[in-house]
Amino acid sequence: GSTANWQLSGLSLPASGQLRARGRTSGGHYNGSSGFVQQVASFSGLVVPEIVLSGNSVEIADGDATPNLGDHTDFGGADIAGGTVVRTFVITNSGSANLTLASVSVGGIHAADFAVTLQPASPVAPSGSTSFSVSFDPSASGTRSATLSFANNDSDENPFNFAIQGTGLVVTQPTTTLINSESADPTVVGEPYTVSVTVTAASTPLGTVSVRDGTPGSPSCGPVALVNGSVACQLTSTSAGAKTLTAEYTPSSNAFAASTGTAPHQVNAASTAISASGPVRSRINQPVSFSFVLSVNAPGGGAPTGSVTLSSGASSCMATLPATSCALTFNTLGARSIGAVFTPNNGNYLASSSSGAGNMQTLVFALADLAVTKSDAVVVYRPGDLLVYTITVGNLGPDSAANFRVRDDIPVGLSNVTWSCVATGGALCPTASGSGSLDVLVPGLNNGGLLTYAYSGNVTGSPASITNTALVELPADTTIEDSSPGNNSASDTNLLDALFRNGFENAAVSAPAGSLHLPNAALRNVLDKVAIVVAALDDRNGEALRVYARMLDGDLQCALATRDSSGALRLAAWQSHSSDPWLAWTARLEANGWVLIGAELR
Repeated sequence: GSTANWQLSGLSLPASGQLRARGRTSGGHYNGSSGFVQQVASFSGLVVPEIVLSGNSVEIADGDATPNLGDHTDFGGADIAGGTVVRTFVITNSGSANLTLASVSVGGIHAADFAVTLQPASPVAPSGSTSFSVSFDPSASGTRSATLSFANNDSDENPFNFAIQGTGLVVTQPTTTLINSESADPTVVGEPYTVSVTVTAASTPLGTVSVRDGTPGSPSCGPVALVNGSVACQLTSTSAGAKTLTAEYTPSSNAFAASTGTAPHQVNAASTAISASGPVRSRINQPVSFSFVLSVNAPGGGAPTGSVTLSSGASSCMATLPATSCALTFNTLGARSIGAVFTPNNGNYLASSSSGAGNMQTLVFALADLAVTKSDAVVVYRPGDLLVYTITVGNLGPDSAANFRVRDDIPVGLSNVTWSCVATGGALCPTASGSGSLDVLVPGLNNGGLLTYAYSGNVTGSPASITNTALVELPADTTIEDSSPGNNSASDTNLLDALFRNGFENAAVSAPAGSLHLPNAALRNVLDKVAIVVAALDDRNGEALRVYARMLDGDLQCALATRDSSGALRLAAWQSHSSDPWLAWTARLEANGWVLIGAELR
């Protein structure tokens, strides 16, 4: 062409080397043809920088992809639980111009495990050097790989980069577990207490802690996660005795070794309280269920084992926990106080007994139907007449009755009252006989028992009617519960009129002596428990005697009523007759007729 020389500027060249230039011509100078032109020229002595990188005094080539322990591009091993390895690399400028460096950066798949802790200085003068440092702190075990790279003005090694690696290691640290304190010592069974524990190692350990109060399987608390190497958990011991608390550290990884720590602890028996409850009324001779409440006094807790005895006098029952009741049977009437006693079957709880408000008060009562009947077998009377009432007091059950009263107050118009008692059906008369109003306390009357009273008196004056009432009074303490209170009393009313003879005619005294045969079989056919007149005898002064008869438990009984000195008929004692009764009498003749002087029933 028209230009004599080629020029190219802005090249980055090493200090020495060769340059080759090529060109193509068009239109030959001599014959008009084209051609290829090439020129090679050597050069040296250029002023340029030259980078040399070394680690551990061993040169590292740009683009090195094989980390090596010798040049520190392989950092070796480091503990993943806080271990760090630092490597320093030296950059030397072996060129003739200043070496300009940019910051070193980390790249690659595990770049986060490496960090440049010291950047190189820039620029670096010819024959000068600078250094940079890289730390390795692995986040996981195994080979961890990355690359280091930095820009520079070395034309043929820009950017300069090389591979690095390290190995994450799991290094197990020994640990020490220590029980620092207990919120209470001693404690009682069932009382929660807090145990404080620390775990130490070369670095802060991670994991959990459990605490037990004896051998494996004993009551325990946890696992609880460590926080800055400390933990607290609440433990409750369920048995009494001298304990060895064991704190057991379980690491979250094999970076830390497991360890245990122990401390003594005393657990005492817990105290208890017990009370009884149940019905306020209890039927005699019947099982009655009573309950109890057993509690553990604070700060103790848990469920005691053993037995509870409920008792009142000679009555007692026992329940084995966890039962909460048992049945008592009482054989006497009246107010009873039921106490409860807890007897433990081990040393974990203390015995206890109820008292005061903790005892149950109940009234033992009898369920009995006391029935009263009353009759004199007549409906009319005459002045001075003898009225003989039959009163029965029976217990229709189902229980025996005790401490009730039988009363029959003398009605207006009746005098010279006497009474007597006969018991049947296994009963006993509290008082055999008496005079005046009937008022007796019956200590006991069995189911099926019967008290039969003959209650007699003379009519005084000429009252238009006489009403006589017999009754039973139940105890004021309510120890008898009568299922049919409507039959607790009975009344008999008679009117003034001629004497009613029940079909038997009076015989007249007409000789110094005489007798009357009373046929047993005939009497049995017409009699029951109500006494009636079966014979009478008159003399010159009027009615001289009567014979009364009744049937009790198949037994024929007769009683003789004769005049006393005042002329009133008075009833004598009752007699049993297995054969025919005979009435015999004696008399004397006076101016106006025969007068009875003696009589006998045999």
